[in-house]
Amino acid sequence: MPVHNSDIADIFNRLADTLEIEGANQFRVRAYRNAARVVNDLPQAVSAMIDRGESLQTLPGIGKDLEAKIREIIRTGALSQLTQEEKHLPPTLSRLMKIGGLGPKRVRALYDRLGIASISDLREAARAGKIRALRGFGEKTEKAVLDGLEEEGEERGPGSSSE
Repeated sequence: MPVHNSDIADIFNRLADTLEIEGANQFRVRAYRNAARVVNDLPQAVSAMIDRGESLQTLPGIGKDLEAKIREIIRTGALSQLTQEEKHLPPTLSRLMKIGGLGPKRVRALYDRLGIASISDLREAARAGKIRALRGFGEKTEKAVLDGLEEEGEERGPGSSSE
């Protein structure tokens, strides 16, 4: 199955999110986000460039290390580094970032300060008003979370699991 530029970008964005939740160096996180943007915005397939023997290091922000990672993704359809990084966190944390008002930093804060590691934990904390009590969150964020949880529930439909 061919790997598309959007697949590579998605893997790099997931890696950046995971690293950000873990509190990694912001320059490292930004490098993966920039690589995702560069690859996604290319008018040609990265796999075609590799097939033609072109160096990906001619692309802005793509050095030797990122080129090797892109080649791994194209060759295997996955990135071993992402698999390893995701093992450090509960698997449901990445789902929390899809809820309105939450990004990697806020997900990390919710996990660290309230032990929130699932959609049901998040729903319970939001309904109990615990999110607004956290420094840097407030009532608006809590409402955005509740609205996002409501939308998530509607998208899954009745009878679906929340985990």
